[in-house]
Amino acid sequence: MTVTEASASKFQFLLRKINRLIEEDGLRPGDKIPSERELSERLQAGRSSIREVLRSLELLGIITTRRGEGTFLQPHHKNHLVDLLAGYILRDIKSRQDLLEMRELLEVGSIQLAVQRREEEELMELKKLLDEMKQMVIKGIQPNKALQEFHALLIKMANNYLLTRIWYPIVHYVKTIETEGYENIVKISEDTIRLYEQLVEAVSNQEGQLAIDVMERLCENRLLHK
Repeated sequence: MTVTEASASKFQFLLRKINRLIEEDGLRPGDKIPSERELSERLQAGRSSIREVLRSLELLGIITTRRGEGTFLQPHHKNHLVDLLAGYILRDIKSRQDLLEMRELLEVGSIQLAVQRREEEELMELKKLLDEMKQMVIKGIQPNKALQEFHALLIKMANNYLLTRIWYPIVHYVKTIETEGYENIVKISEDTIRLYEQLVEAVSNQEGQLAIDVMERLCENRLLHK
């Protein structure tokens, strides 16, 4: 078993155990779930691992945290996306490839909207993130955080609430079932930065088809490394 498979198996194992615990405790939507510390003790797992699973569940809308009160189960009607993703996550390691392909569909499909709807302030922020990525690569540092923020901003620029709600959980799950995030595995080179420069220029000039073509090339690079 590879490190990636072991990490995914651990995540899936804890996800199943938390689900079983909720069923055994008879918890219903709206009920408070055990605290992170209690879950760690009952499941005999590290708090950092428990925290990561809970963060994933909250991003997907399965649970919600209320400051000063605790964490509660969300109503089922809010969790249609959860049913879809949970089936993949709990199945096998191939689910990660499925999620990567789903992410590609969302990002390529959304770039046209970003081109049409981008605001000047967002465009300036996009260029700032690109410059940050470029400077880090020149110094031999992988721009993990800036890269994530860059793609998140592109999704935001599409100005589609449903798209955003679907994209964030998918990206988070891809990263969660890895020992490291995808940005740490797909190395960003100077050639890759040049593609990002072309993408920003296309978005800036509102050249929709060119932006789509460049995004497809970036996604192909990501998938080839999987």
